Amino acid sequence: MEVIDRQQALLTNYEALVVLTEDDEQQQQQQKQHHEKVPENVTTLKFEAITYLKEMPCASQTPEQIAKLKTELAAYELTTAEILQIIDLRPKSLVELFVIVEEIGERYTEEEMEQMVAIIREILVCNEPQENDSMEVDGTD
Repeated sequence: MEVIDRQQALLTNYEALVVLTEDDEQQQQQQKQHHEKVPENVTTLKFEAITYLKEMPCASQTPEQIAKLKTELAAYELTTAEILQIIDLRPKSLVELFVIVEEIGERYTEEEMEQMVAIIREILVCNEPQENDSMEVDGTD
């Protein structure tokens, strides 16, 4: 087997989650209809991957958000790998963006970097609980 176009192999975590979930559903239907056994290691691997990805930011993303983000970030001429990492990791600060974008300090001004973070935060809305939200409420006032 030969990889003809390496760029075709790059998937976001969202795309991987969709593919794995659809494949799992299809496999379960085939198993019910044809009573075929699926190797346990394949089932375990798929289950663990889906469980992991459902805990990541990609679980709340939509294809529309991803397309809009790619369009908005096109002006910054980021590499494909940088865009995929931004989608997967959803940086919420400049520090997180510095880790993702190679030579960011030389390629962009601080204002441009802040604009990128603002675009990411606006489009890839974070539905994760804040630290204060996760604390239990006593109920006695």
